[in-house]
Amino acid sequence: MKMPGRAPNASLQLDYVRDTLFGPVAQSVECQCQLAALNLQGRPGLRLHICPPLPDKVDRAHSVAFVWDGRSYHGVVRDKGKCGDGGLNLLLELQ
Repeated sequence: MKMPGRAPNASLQLDYVRDTLFGPVAQSVECQCQLAALNLQGRPGLRLHICPPLPDKVDRAHSVAFVWDGRSYHGVVRDKGKCGDGGLNLLLELQ
């Protein structure tokens, strides 16, 4: 996924949940990200580009939460893709 017009990097505390054989596992990590607002068929969304190095198993996340610019965000991962820079793009449908 290409991300035209990305904002500058922001240091975010990402809280994400992934499923395992033993149930959901919550993880939290601070990483460098870039955000871009999206419209997902009339619903609010974000494209979250996580810069390398990638947090442990973030590519398996099904939901992500973080605070940016004083506002809390929570989204369900609708799509994901690796980037040429070694990063990861997550397409989030905001809840």
